[in-house]
Amino acid sequence: MSGVVSARQCRNQDNSGSGYHRVKQLACVLSLFACFIVRAASPISVTILADDSYPPYSYVQEGKLVGIYPTLIREAAKLIKEDYLVELRPIPWKRGVSALENGEAFALMPPYIHRDTRPFIWPYSVALKQEEVVAFCNPGITLQNVTQRDDQQAPINIGLNAGFLILDDALKEARKTGRIVVWENKNTRANIIKLYKKRVDCYINDRLSTLIGISELQEQLPGITAQSFVEDRVVLSRSAHIGYLKGYEGQYPFKSDFIEKMDEALSTVLQKSPPP
Repeated sequence: MSGVVSARQCRNQDNSGSGYHRVKQLACVLSLFACFIVRAASPISVTILADDSYPPYSYVQEGKLVGIYPTLIREAAKLIKEDYLVELRPIPWKRGVSALENGEAFALMPPYIHRDTRPFIWPYSVALKQEEVVAFCNPGITLQNVTQRDDQQAPINIGLNAGFLILDDALKEARKTGRIVVWENKNTRANIIKLYKKRVDCYINDRLSTLIGISELQEQLPGITAQSFVEDRVVLSRSAHIGYLKGYEGQYPFKSDFIEKMDEALSTVLQKSPPP
């Protein structure tokens, strides 16, 4: 119902002077006033935390957040700018996950869907892109049939980006039985360097992100190429999303409306120009 109709209704309230009708008229005026306040406050500012070190998807370059996903979300944000002003704020991934877990942030991108291990994130946006997580290993090392690996052998050291939950069931089982040891390092760059220097045996991450990271390190590490390592196997194929803080609707009364509008805008942008 529009503000004009509501104002007319308020004017048409019974002015007989009875206490009941005075209260009713006052309530109507207050309701109309609240409506005007909401309108005056629009558009609403919304902050989405973003991984600051995950090229080419989301990363900081020369002090600015860039990448496939920030570009996609900014394009979608233009379609809902009458209602929402979207800010993307870069943050180290593990810190971003902790911010949601502690109820300190509204949204984070780009997590995979982990309902069991991250129950504090729900719902997730429409898929931004399908990513393929693979294991890059030094020559002579393999994670094939890792659960059958002789437990008398030394464990395989695996590098992961801090806060990434990307082990499949076989690797989780191998971790429990001590056949692999997981080392969390700061980011893709740090893991590739440790892999090249044989401080870890394998590195598990998105394929494209790892290949770009190897290319960018060629000046620092002469001789390093993608062929320096063996792409041992595909570990996971997962879609990336915006993940929203579960609950807290009282703190974020616009939550449902924002998610609906952002999903619609993302779908529109993705149909026009899907990410590479």
